[in-house]
Amino acid sequence: MPLYQFDCSGCEKRVEILFRSVTTTKKPVCPECGSKKLKKVMSRVARIKSTRERFEDIDHVREAAALGGSSDPAVFARWARRVGAEYDEELGTNYRELAERAEAGETVHERVDADHTFRHQVNQKLASMDMPADVPPVDSGGHDHVH
Repeated sequence: MPLYQFDCSGCEKRVEILFRSVTTTKKPVCPECGSKKLKKVMSRVARIKSTRERFEDIDHVREAAALGGSSDPAVFARWARRVGAEYDEELGTNYRELAERAEAGETVHERVDADHTFRHQVNQKLASMDMPADVPPVDSGGHDHVH
């Protein structure tokens, strides 16, 4: 069942209309205002990125700017909540928990150089993707991890 987007002349909104078949001859009607003055528009195409592409595409300058060098725990909490929701699972980080602690008024030491720490974690993730599966990762101190 195809889903098409239209610009409605009646209510001036972009609307999506589901058709039961590709070959339908039924004239579409705006679900918002009932107008039949609709112009079909090209829908945006989504492309799923690989994990590597997602991490390579992180704009670290934007991330640092989002923190703004602020000492305000609320600024850190908003940033940490967003970053955690997007990356905690894959990075093995706990930014969502840090956001909750900061919002609860706790002193969260991880706020210091949070953008630098985040960049380091992303770079470690990218480096681990380059390693063959049978080579143990090396920690930042240069010592092999024991598994």
